[in-house]
Amino acid sequence: MTQADAFTGPSGLDRPRGVRGEEAGPPRVGPTMSTRRLGLLFIVVGVIGLIGVPLVVGPGPGSPGLDWMASMHEGMIGGGLRAGRAQAPVPGAPEIEVASRDFSFSPTELAVPAGSAVNVVLVNDGDLLHDVTIPALGFRVEAPPGSRVSASLTVVSPGRYQFICSVPGHREAGMEGVVIAT
Repeated sequence: MTQADAFTGPSGLDRPRGVRGEEAGPPRVGPTMSTRRLGLLFIVVGVIGLIGVPLVVGPGPGSPGLDWMASMHEGMIGGGLRAGRAQAPVPGAPEIEVASRDFSFSPTELAVPAGSAVNVVLVNDGDLLHDVTIPALGFRVEAPPGSRVSASLTVVSPGRYQFICSVPGHREAGMEGVVIAT
């Protein structure tokens, strides 16, 4: 090695050009793999804590918890509002037919005699589950696509009562009407 090929570094040692050697002073300290892993561990534990604690501890007073998810799934498969269950049709009672299709009812006004039983016949001409629910009366009858279902309804007091399709989103799409008891 010639004098031109070597130089003296800060440590006083001769090294070939382009080769770095130990520098004088304290060793460099930088993030090591274990420091990076420790940081990642803290992040993972934090995320698990934020998500896991509410699930383990449960909902606080007055909060809906996970009930919203159960009710959504019930609605998707036909649970909807929990008004009442349909009563068996009354033989010989007058029939009122309600057709449901494409987010609409026909007719949207049903006239019934107060104090007498009528059979509500829900004809589902659509491709989705539909129902007729009268929340104020606790009445509900549902019909799968392509079916015809009948249930008895007795309105005791004269008045106007709203009926809807309680399948989530159907009422908002226009499936509502009124029962007029006289």
